[in-house]
Amino acid sequence: MPHNPAVRGFARAAALVLPLALVAFLGSVVGSFATNFIRVPRVSELANYRPDIVTQIFARDGSTIARYAIERRTLIRREDIPPVLVHALVATEDKNFFMHGGVDVRRTFSALVANMRQGGYAQGGSTLTQQLARAIFLSPRKTLSRKVNEALVSFEIERRYSKDQILTMYANEIYLGHGNYGFEAASRYYFGKSVKDLDLAQAALLSGIVQRPEDQSPFRNPALARARRSTALRRMRAEGYITDAEQRAAEAEPLPSAPSLPESIVGPYFSEEIRQYLEKTYGEKDLYRRGLRVESTLDPEMQAWSEEALGWGLRQVSHRHGFHKPRHLAESGSANFDAYVDPSWENLTIAEDASTIAVVTRTTASGAEVRIGKTLLTMPNATVAWTGAAAASKILKPGDLVVVTLQKARDGSLVAALDQEPREQGAVLILENSSGAVRAMVGGLDWSKSKFNRATQALRQTGSAFKPFVYLTALEQGYTGSDTVFDGPLTIFIDPHQPPYKPVNYDGKFHGIVTFRKALEHSYNIPAIRVAEMVGLSRVIETAHRLGVRQNLDAYPSLALGAFEVTLEELASTYMVFANQGLAFTPYLIERLTDANGDVLEQSHPDPREVASPQACFQLLQILRGVTVRGTAAPAVTRAGLKLNIAGKTGTTNDFTDAWFVGMTPRYTVAVWVGNDMKTQSIGKGAEGARIALPIWIRILERMRDHGRIDPQEDFDVPPNVTLVPVDYDTGLKATADTPVPVLEAFVSGSQPTEEWTARSGEVAKLPWSLQQPFYTPKKGELPEEGPAPPAEPSQH
Repeated sequence: MPHNPAVRGFARAAALVLPLALVAFLGSVVGSFATNFIRVPRVSELANYRPDIVTQIFARDGSTIARYAIERRTLIRREDIPPVLVHALVATEDKNFFMHGGVDVRRTFSALVANMRQGGYAQGGSTLTQQLARAIFLSPRKTLSRKVNEALVSFEIERRYSKDQILTMYANEIYLGHGNYGFEAASRYYFGKSVKDLDLAQAALLSGIVQRPEDQSPFRNPALARARRSTALRRMRAEGYITDAEQRAAEAEPLPSAPSLPESIVGPYFSEEIRQYLEKTYGEKDLYRRGLRVESTLDPEMQAWSEEALGWGLRQVSHRHGFHKPRHLAESGSANFDAYVDPSWENLTIAEDASTIAVVTRTTASGAEVRIGKTLLTMPNATVAWTGAAAASKILKPGDLVVVTLQKARDGSLVAALDQEPREQGAVLILENSSGAVRAMVGGLDWSKSKFNRATQALRQTGSAFKPFVYLTALEQGYTGSDTVFDGPLTIFIDPHQPPYKPVNYDGKFHGIVTFRKALEHSYNIPAIRVAEMVGLSRVIETAHRLGVRQNLDAYPSLALGAFEVTLEELASTYMVFANQGLAFTPYLIERLTDANGDVLEQSHPDPREVASPQACFQLLQILRGVTVRGTAAPAVTRAGLKLNIAGKTGTTNDFTDAWFVGMTPRYTVAVWVGNDMKTQSIGKGAEGARIALPIWIRILERMRDHGRIDPQEDFDVPPNVTLVPVDYDTGLKATADTPVPVLEAFVSGSQPTEEWTARSGEVAKLPWSLQQPFYTPKKGELPEEGPAPPAEPSQH
């Protein structure tokens, strides 16, 4: 037998194609008869078939922030498929689509001839219906049995469904590369637009790469993609769908050079919380295959501001640790500095406040030059001053990889300011007071490096951020902000076998007789412990749990100073109660959840619970406003010039391991935490909440104010049965015209002081703490004073 390759090819091709041709010929005559005897039962499933589609999470403005799917697909209807795509697809893949019954006999014979000439399977000749049958029911292997089954299934599809239905199923099913299934997903990925908005060149490209989408991708093989687009345009012209001029214009159009659909997730920690919930509640199959639609609470702008502010704040903290020698490209074996491409540049927008990696290209007398992608920027010597170096050339050299933050120079141009990768971590949470909706959640500095969500998972000591619970307990028991407590040496015996507990204030001083307001505003430790013992530690624990703290709390004196752990989410949600006049909302991330058919699976209905006295919460809120005016947060807030109605509390733990600020506006509660993942690692001496966390909080509030999210005129509502009375700041007595520092204090009507401030009471307040003691009357349940305690390290602030 001859071994001619052409003959062998002819034999194989004939064996493959002739049965198909025979079946096609008989199909028009006995197709119906044949399909009644040759059962293809799964074709009937197409009536209920729903391909895997993507689950999408939407922000509150309707933008997509995350997609989860095994196959990225968005279903469309026939009316969504534009004529230009129908023409391109039919001309390129199946010009007789509207005439054949599933198999194109003429094209089958044409494929046979081509295969004979090539000695193999050069052309397949499959119709759109056959491609659909193969994609849904059959394997892609080129075998005789598959081709026969493909034809039979195609006949059955054509018998059961109209051409429009087949075309729609095809448009939703076919693979178009890079994980995109169907023309809608592909259109958004390649061009950033819906399929209904495709132009001629775009429709031709998608139709052209149907053949081998991965190999013919414009991102992987532009030349081959261009050739396939030309083929589609040429066939459209041959079929009369377009003119010569339209063909030439489309040929001149540039190919897409990068995906238009961003692959990065907006608010990745937030989105991951939702993903985990969906998987736990509905299962992995529904999450990745059933096209759930999640309308979330996320505000993309607030999220961006929070992420930027946290990164900025942590980089500022890193300056406290001194400058660390940067990595040099030579260490990575790269000798060509100009060719280096950093992964962080992929989706980077060169704009003010952006932070990224840059390559030092050269140093000069005035600073340095750095490259970010193809952009060259100057780095003035002034931006490296924090390192202690007089000039950039003292610490940098060409080829160094450095962290930079982009800033505007006086002339409006962008310059690169030297920064460095932070050591610390942090978290931010923004809650809407009126509902508990989470508007922003940042669980760490960089999602790509750490998936641990420090906003919801990290248990950290609160420090003085817990003190408001102590004073709220007292206010609910009838005390007021004008009541006084003695700040002097305190010794508490807890265990006879252990040394006594001797708390000290952060500043290492005693302050004598102080009002509850002044003690909380300045975060004095000893008064907080005295008040906690006075109202009952168990009552303080009950208050904390009632407001939303879920952790176990032990009734030790150090409880008043936050010597236990909570999550940022817990603390933020409890502070929200203060701004809400005692109403608690459970923080939530999902407004509405629907399936692919639009049926509602979940709908959020915020359900407020009254967990504290409205009057007591407002009294506490007034004191916490003072924290930002006269207390621990005042210097930073004053420097920033926020000019907003705000309230909040700083928090710092022993050895400066945790820094907090949780603050409220009438509309939002914003919480910030900074620390190290290793709980015992200090941020550094003097790393107070007011210096570390508060600047981040202020930066976020500035953005919210400047973009109209906060109205400077909006103020906290006053609940019924509350009166505002001017009192003396130091004594809490009713203010007179001569009172040196009057403050507006909130009282439950009838509880305001009647005794007026006098010059003598003012003189007592100015005495050294030890000389004030005879003028103080201890309250019921208050711990007795002890002798002077030895100096100790400062604790919570």
